[in-house]
Amino acid sequence: MKNLVSIFGGHDANITFFNGQYHIIEIERLVKERYTGLYTGEVELKDEEIVGILQECQDIATKFWGIENDYECVLINSQWKKPKSLIRNIFKSDKYLTLTNHHFTHAYSAFYQSPYKEALILSYDGGGEKEYFNFYSGDFNGITLLNKIPINMGQGYWRSASLIKQITERSRTRRSYPGKLMGLAGYGSVKEGLLPDLYRFFIEKDGKIADMVHNKFFYRGNGGENFAATIQKTLEDILFEELDKYDTQIPLVVTGGCALNVIINEKIKDRYKREVYVPPNPNDGGLSLGHMFCYQKPIERVDVRYKGLPLLDKDELSGYNVKKVTKKEIAELIKDGKIVGLVYGDSEVGPRALGNRSIVCDPNIADMKDILNSKVKHRESYRPFAPFCKKEDAHKYFESRDFENMECMSFAVRVKVDTLPSITHIDNTARLQTVTKESHSHFYELLTEFGKISDTNVLLNTSFNTRGKPILSTISDAVDILNKTELDHVVVNDYLIINNL
Repeated sequence: MKNLVSIFGGHDANITFFNGQYHIIEIERLVKERYTGLYTGEVELKDEEIVGILQECQDIATKFWGIENDYECVLINSQWKKPKSLIRNIFKSDKYLTLTNHHFTHAYSAFYQSPYKEALILSYDGGGEKEYFNFYSGDFNGITLLNKIPINMGQGYWRSASLIKQITERSRTRRSYPGKLMGLAGYGSVKEGLLPDLYRFFIEKDGKIADMVHNKFFYRGNGGENFAATIQKTLEDILFEELDKYDTQIPLVVTGGCALNVIINEKIKDRYKREVYVPPNPNDGGLSLGHMFCYQKPIERVDVRYKGLPLLDKDELSGYNVKKVTKKEIAELIKDGKIVGLVYGDSEVGPRALGNRSIVCDPNIADMKDILNSKVKHRESYRPFAPFCKKEDAHKYFESRDFENMECMSFAVRVKVDTLPSITHIDNTARLQTVTKESHSHFYELLTEFGKISDTNVLLNTSFNTRGKPILSTISDAVDILNKTELDHVVVNDYLIINNL
């Protein structure tokens, strides 16, 4: 079998390589700027910069994964705006294929990562080729479109969020608005009187309505919490209106950028009493993988959770003063109130850290959330942090219809204890990640050791980065965060970095 390479060049640009196994490089990790695109995105790249990035990706694939520059096919998406010669000069192949349909690709990416043989698939976000909100049926014979709905759910969500100063005042890009809106919504109450106008704002593409909403609801100071809660409720109402039309007996796969809305994901599960799966990369970061699945359908489930960018300077660990540590010793540091950055193997894919590029600490410490937000992550105080625990222990601390498919922080579950203040959001929910020995042995062992010395077998997990920056890809980035924030320790593959030699 010859190698394949698939390139998605929009914002959240990414490349998938295949040589019997799948490997994914998210471009923002290389250029160290969020939402980077090769031809569109928050960072505008010149042609020579694009060539350099693509060449670096091929060099990484060869060095770390043994993928030679000899491809059966090179796949690109239909929105590629640059000369194809940029690709041909780097990736050697006799066949170049352009694939179309944004949401069809989302559906392929998500379904073949799911544990199901058949499923209803929902794909919704704020973009695509004039379609934003689609339903599909999927099985291992392929994906079939059921319905496309002319409502731009993602755009309605972020445009509404743009009216709230608490969200916009420290944001470098509108692409960060949705995540902030979710956090802020927990502090507010739904204002029923606002729902009809917001509903129209989402549904109708009318400038007069947009102006009316802006003039009526713009929050110049604080006080946007209730508006945020009402925006969230509007999204839910529109989605449920459409989901109510479908059979609930088969599982549901949710994808597209809006699938990162953990609040609505859990409500879908509760409302319809059905199995729900969200992939680790439901945003555009999963599209190069989806292109590859369109070209070559898998014959079984594909797990790419930890098939991301390698630690690029892992060979340079010898340049630091390090000490080998056990999981017991790491657990003791955490129990002593220390904040520890953990780096293991290749990175997780998608926007959420799942243990290989994570900052962890004790969620039982009351002010740990504020310390992390203000002194490490440098982000807004209203944004929550996620817990992780063993799957078999989840029912002790959290409430959910079930704890299946919670390995990727995709559901906001209820917290049923009062001993975890730093991961419990103001609305008493938490974005839970469950861990098994098979899914993440390092996290599982750390939880085991922490459970021996703590009253709760739960830890706090947040991504190893700072505000506005992507998840790190080098040891030097980790050390830089260690030196510039109040992070206490960095552990790389069970070696504690003490200081530079």
